[in-house]
Amino acid sequence: MDFRISTLADVHDHSLAVSGWEQVYRQMTPGRFQSTLVQASSTDFHFFRETTNRRVAQHGVSPAGLASIAVPLYAPLVGTFQGRRVDGYALLLLGAGEEFRFYTPESMHYAGISVSAEMMDELLSVTVGEHASRQVKGGVLALSDEHGVMLRERLAPFLDSAERNAAAFAHPAATKVFRDEMISVLLGLIESASQAPPRDLTHTTYSDIVRRCERILQDNAEQPITVLDLCRALRCSRRTLQTSFQRVANVTPVEYLRSIRLNAVHRLLRMTSAEELLIGDAACRWGFTHLGYFAREYRDLFGELPSQTPRLS
Repeated sequence: MDFRISTLADVHDHSLAVSGWEQVYRQMTPGRFQSTLVQASSTDFHFFRETTNRRVAQHGVSPAGLASIAVPLYAPLVGTFQGRRVDGYALLLLGAGEEFRFYTPESMHYAGISVSAEMMDELLSVTVGEHASRQVKGGVLALSDEHGVMLRERLAPFLDSAERNAAAFAHPAATKVFRDEMISVLLGLIESASQAPPRDLTHTTYSDIVRRCERILQDNAEQPITVLDLCRALRCSRRTLQTSFQRVANVTPVEYLRSIRLNAVHRLLRMTSAEELLIGDAACRWGFTHLGYFAREYRDLFGELPSQTPRLS
């Protein structure tokens, strides 16, 4: 995955720097313009994170063939998107090749993704449900203040850690986990905001879902499997997967999959020497891009730091 961080001092340069977007940014309030643009791109995925310090009017067309979702990270948004007033936390959604207009607040910090429109339709239908799929067509989906706290406390640190360890994206596993985590978080926000009625299945059905997940993990023992992978393979929503693991295994699917990946790193460290494989490289192979969080989670699970795990001599 191509990972780039740009610091810019001109609104025109910023608009040109966003890969794949046909758009014009116009500065609306006086003062020196400053911005930061973080981008990570692969063949089927584009991540972007933008910070601007002046009110901006954006006009353009979203990338052909790609659906896009953006969300403010640190503060509620006050502006206008696609003719709709936004006053609070909200998801901003665009279809493939859709013309858009966005009038931002004086200070703006948001993150977003673009994926193929076909893939987005499939993910919405499978992991969220038809009810939510219909609601995203409106361009703006309001979020609660509780979701805003989650964005500040969970998503922003996750993105910060990825930026600090950009070299990790040389590993396909780290790229895949980052991509699926971003997509999964945003789909989860759509699911929560859509107010779709929950399904209550039998315990036997929940047990069968967990059993099928474990079979998928066994069949793919040498690569990290994400929540998104399981939802797509089983054709079930994130909510159903969450309920299944909590009722059957008393853990969330995220916690379950993290323990699988931590065990894989532990096994890899035990089977290699320190000269043969660095701890950071072993972590990246299994999708851990924040080495501080990784070390803490590793210690919590195994009672020792990665550096204390016995290695081959």
